[in-house]
Amino acid sequence: MFDVMDSLRRGFVAADRGMEAAQDAVARAETGDRRGSDRAMASLAREALFTEALLASTRARLQEIASAAKA
Repeated sequence: MFDVMDSLRRGFVAADRGMEAAQDAVARAETGDRRGSDRAMASLAREALFTEALLASTRARLQEIASAAKA
């Protein structure tokens, strides 16, 4: 059977790593200058948007599978 989630697995790993790195950057920036904090928050927002898009893609694939299984 074809593993439909295999193509998304690397994306989830990258999203996890990206979110952790962005969170660390925000924590470090809290002790530094304001510009560093702004960059860290922008990075966190970018990673959150990527994660949301990845989850939406996963949901769409799972809906396609459910539709095909009903047919």
